[in-house]
Amino acid sequence: MKLNKYIVVGCIALMGATTSCVGDLDLKPNNPNTKLELSTVEEWDGFLARLYGNLYRDDIISTSDAGAGTFTRTHFNLQEIVADECFISKKWNDPGYQPLNTNTWSSDNEWIYAAFAREFFNAKMSAEFIYQMQNAGGAAFFDETEMKARIAEARALRGLAYYYMIDLFGRGPWVDENSTTGAIPPTYDRVQLFNAITEELRNSVDDLKPAAQQEYGRVSREAGYMLLAKLYLNAEVYTGTPMYTECAQALQKVVGTGISLAPEYKYLFCATNDKYVGNGEILWAVPQQQGRMETWGGTTYLTAGAWVETVPVEVLTRLNYSGDAWSGLRLRPELSQSLMGDPRRLIYQGTFQEAIPDLEAFDVNSCGYMLIKYSNSPEDDYENTAGEKNNGTGMSNIDYPLFRLSDAYLMLAECQFRGVQCDGLNYLNQVRARVGLDPLTVLTADSILRERMNELYCEGHRRSDLIRFGRYVGNAYVWSWKNGVYEGASIPEFRALFPVPTQYVSTVGQNPGY
Repeated sequence: MKLNKYIVVGCIALMGATTSCVGDLDLKPNNPNTKLELSTVEEWDGFLARLYGNLYRDDIISTSDAGAGTFTRTHFNLQEIVADECFISKKWNDPGYQPLNTNTWSSDNEWIYAAFAREFFNAKMSAEFIYQMQNAGGAAFFDETEMKARIAEARALRGLAYYYMIDLFGRGPWVDENSTTGAIPPTYDRVQLFNAITEELRNSVDDLKPAAQQEYGRVSREAGYMLLAKLYLNAEVYTGTPMYTECAQALQKVVGTGISLAPEYKYLFCATNDKYVGNGEILWAVPQQQGRMETWGGTTYLTAGAWVETVPVEVLTRLNYSGDAWSGLRLRPELSQSLMGDPRRLIYQGTFQEAIPDLEAFDVNSCGYMLIKYSNSPEDDYENTAGEKNNGTGMSNIDYPLFRLSDAYLMLAECQFRGVQCDGLNYLNQVRARVGLDPLTVLTADSILRERMNELYCEGHRRSDLIRFGRYVGNAYVWSWKNGVYEGASIPEFRALFPVPTQYVSTVGQNPGY
């Protein structure tokens, strides 16, 4: 995996407000050893690298298990475990998982706390970078174009944090480069957060470098437009006002740049998928590399966490894995059944049973099939005939895809379904053609939702998709263990949002129903 100096984990500079404890909203620096002045290009590079590192590092956030505070792991759990794709076996006794399985969480849930805290910290640190670039000598090291590009990257990273805060919590503290040191930032509601962050992204996205010119691992202009399109796609949920025309317009800035779909679906999730990152189908990824950018979150969680210790050793060898199989993350039957007959069905059945009447079972005949979408084998030896066993480490070498071009194609299909003229059906059929499936002739809510599940499963989108189509709360659609009932049951409307964690309620307030 190719790396550049901006993503090297060892080059870190922590500054000013960014070191404040995430358990409060205080913007004061509290570490006397923090470096408050950057005096070289390398130190500026390190500060920017730290912003990206916030997407896979598990420091700062205090949790009960290594990796639990990572951005990727917390947000995967709050999108997938709470919906119809995945669940966590009771073999894992980690706090907070079982309430996610059954949609019965409270404001004391560790995963909900970790997600909110990570979003706030990432937003706060990105804002500090912008302030320092504008006010603390950035112009002495970079010309105007480069300064604008780096500031736009920080704005995109802050925008990503607020996108998830808007989606998951519907409220949060607003912090930007104008926030006053030592002051508690104001709380914005969902509409205020949406309006503020979309305006900022619109004004800065063109300052990002195009994918063809951007460094590996950094945010491109196309990725910035994809983030903006994600916000617009959900605007009716977030604000009550649909913005599908604006979504399609942003997506045209992505699909019209010459980036194309990868030829083979499964290679997008293997150890050499970095070849598709940036100026390829994976528009924005969280890089991982053994020995340099390792995490117990990210795709380590989706390999080690999903693989089961009782499967034949040749199966794990084929997946290029040599560490301990954690045997926790399993698949719900709704996902398995949706993928029947679909070439994208990267699932191992073995002797497991598809149904999950028993959340506690995890042995040979246990419930829920095994996810093998993420494999540590390289593309040129996907079946691992060389038997390299993942370089002797349990860590993953797979970049985690945040946004993919195929998602942009499916979003255009949804925009067409919502009344926008944007050739969306053709784009959706290109996604199906990649895996040899016949084209669809008409777009329906059911066909779009199924295509999104089959293409994007276990990539952190499902809960939001179900909410947007009115299939999450209530009983219009039920799945196994929804609301704690094996056959599935209605969940109340207020659970379309997560509660503000207990640690933040005194300053941010609480969502209705909690």
